[in-house]
Amino acid sequence: MAYSNKSYFPSQTVSDAEKLSYDYGMKVAKAIETEWFNEDRSVNRYMSNIKDFHNLRLYARGEQSIQKYKDELSINGDLSYLNLDWTPVPIIPKFVDIVVNGIAERTYDVKAYSQDPYGVSKRTEYMESMLRDMRSREFNDFAQENFNMNTYENPKETLPDTEEELKLHMQLNYKQAVELANEQAINTIMEGNRYELTKKRFYYDLTVLGIGAVKTNFNTSEGVVVDYVDPTDLGMIGTGVQSKLR
Repeated sequence: MAYSNKSYFPSQTVSDAEKLSYDYGMKVAKAIETEWFNEDRSVNRYMSNIKDFHNLRLYARGEQSIQKYKDELSINGDLSYLNLDWTPVPIIPKFVDIVVNGIAERTYDVKAYSQDPYGVSKRTEYMESMLRDMRSREFNDFAQENFNMNTYENPKETLPDTEEELKLHMQLNYKQAVELANEQAINTIMEGNRYELTKKRFYYDLTVLGIGAVKTNFNTSEGVVVDYVDPTDLGMIGTGVQSKLR
């Protein structure tokens, strides 16, 4: 797409105090409106995106216009000497499916880690208790064999042998109840919203258009709702306009 080099945005070299003013914000908003939605301009970026996305989806489905092929092969617009099947060969759709399926196969699991002071302190206490058991293993074994006293703070069979194994143990095995609850809640929300279907549409847009989007809403009747977003409805989101606002 070709855009005019003329900038409607106010100067970025002004002071921060002026940038916080209502008038400066209004100028930025009007500049965005002019660049994206002004029908008087030679190029309307919003409508251009819609047109480009539509053409990309036609190519991805093998339904693109064949007029340009006819123009290349015709002689002064005359095609009477040609006897060709103008139906597009559906090559691109096969590769689109391969890429989309390849992305979908990269599965992941939701992992929640508490960052609040209480959760961090609980994790730290647990790790320190494991370290004490690891460092006093010989003494604990001696007390167990000779005095029948269990001085371990944690089950002996769960103790790592090295600090590297302890780090892996903390990452893979240690979970607080609140973390498990959060993981279960997120998975339940995704299953309830049939996110697997939404995800496939997102991957398809990502492959064909180079941009994909979903959004979360909340309402009193359905709770948390995960919706698919058509990139043609995004407007300036995900494009270079945001850089002008920084």
